[in-house]
Amino acid sequence: MAVSLEQIMKIAGLAGEIMLKNGAETYRVEDTMTHIAKACGAAKVETFVTPTGLFLTIYDSSGRLSTSMWRVRARTINLDRVAKVNELSRRLVDQRIEYQNAYSILEHIGRERTGFSLLPSMLAAGAVGGTTAILQNANTLEVLGALGAAMTVRYIAHVVSRRHGVQFTYEFLGGMTAALIGSGLDMLVPSISRDAVIIGGIMPLVPGVAITNAIRDVIAGDLLSGLSRGMEAALTATAVTMGVVIALAVHIVR
Repeated sequence: MAVSLEQIMKIAGLAGEIMLKNGAETYRVEDTMTHIAKACGAAKVETFVTPTGLFLTIYDSSGRLSTSMWRVRARTINLDRVAKVNELSRRLVDQRIEYQNAYSILEHIGRERTGFSLLPSMLAAGAVGGTTAILQNANTLEVLGALGAAMTVRYIAHVVSRRHGVQFTYEFLGGMTAALIGSGLDMLVPSISRDAVIIGGIMPLVPGVAITNAIRDVIAGDLLSGLSRGMEAALTATAVTMGVVIALAVHIVR
């Protein structure tokens, strides 16, 4: 069945939008949109992606073209969705799936609720915080403190995301909470190093994927996207730092 330019635009744009919203690199989004459009019958494809929007122009064999733009405001990190869209694009390129089925699957990927529930996420964050403390040669109490701080930070992220808080809110509150827990434990048990607890507690807030994607975009020549992602990662780190500094300042004053 022949696929119209409008249909090609819909499926390629939806795939790119899902990937960009869930933390895919710029070049990966552009490549996936191009592969999907050509697999559906486009003769030529031009794409331009920034962290906040997608531009797509497709041509058919007669030279007729169609251009669309998608504005992306909310972004997160969900590599499971990125992997699913990648797999779907490969199936389209290999002609193992038809347009209608592929579009329905993409809509499902965009709507489905993925990831872990709150408790496993808190346990995973605690494991990150605890192992970070171990790398600092922390004792048992410090490891447990870092584990508890990281779990609390993850819970705060869950609450703020449910209430659709302002961007960088939970990073700020998370840094402040980790610092307060570390300082409180230091007061209760003088032998505990608050630094080990604080560093372990804020580790789940470190924007590692954002920094990696920013560097990869710059290396790939996508300077606008790379600089934008790098600035966003820097602001995230700044929010965490400000939370820690303010909490420590209040503790010192007291």
